[in-house]
Amino acid sequence: MEKLIEEARDLIEPNMYVSFGGGRTVGRLIRSITDKSIKVSSPSEMTRDLCRELDIPVVPLEQVDHFDLAFDGCDSLDDNLNVLKSNGGIHTFEKLYANLAKRYIILAPKSRSTKTFNVEIPLCLEVMELAIPQVKVEVEKLGGKVEVRQSSEMAGMVRTVNGNALVDCHFNNWDRIDEIDTKLAQMTGVVGTSYFKNLVTDALLSTDSDVIHLQRK
Repeated sequence: MEKLIEEARDLIEPNMYVSFGGGRTVGRLIRSITDKSIKVSSPSEMTRDLCRELDIPVVPLEQVDHFDLAFDGCDSLDDNLNVLKSNGGIHTFEKLYANLAKRYIILAPKSRSTKTFNVEIPLCLEVMELAIPQVKVEVEKLGGKVEVRQSSEMAGMVRTVNGNALVDCHFNNWDRIDEIDTKLAQMTGVVGTSYFKNLVTDALLSTDSDVIHLQRK
C-alpha cells in the first residue's frame, strides 16, 4: 500500500485543485502530503476535518470550477473502469466532485478489480423517504430485491446529510447494470445512485508487491 500512496502523491503538483474522497487509503494519502500550496475540497466531512487538522486549505465546492485531480476509493471496479461506490453512502456528493475532475483516480486493492462488478456489492440509491415504496416495486419488476439501510447506532434507517434514505438494490448479477441504473435514476424521488459510469480516468491498484496503473483508453 505504501507504493500506491507514493505513486498517487507523485501525481500531485504545486497549486493544483485536488478533491479527496473518504476512506482510510485516501486519508493515508492526505497525511503524506507536504505541499500546502494545493487547494483541497472533499465530499467527506471526515476528510475535510483531517485536512484542517493538518493545516491543508479546504475550499468549498461552490468556489471550484474544476479539479486537476480527484482521488477516491471504490467497492467494485469493472474492466471498463466503471465503479460501484455503495458502502459509504455519500455517492451523490462524490459524483458532484467527480464530474468536475480532469482526472478521477480510484485507489484500491487489486482484489476489487474484476471483469464485471462483484455481485455482493449492491447498487445503492439515495431516495426520498416517501418514494421508497415506489422504488421497491420498480426494483422487484427488474428482478432485484431491496434493503433499506438501517442504522447500527440507533433505531431506524440510515439518513444522508440531505435527510434521505439509502436503499441497497441486490441482483443476481450485474449484466444489466446500465439498464437498471438508468431506470432507477430516472424515478421521481431518487436523488442519486452509486454507479459511476465513464467517470474514472485512472485506477491505481495495489498488489502485495507492486502497483498496477490502469487508464481509460
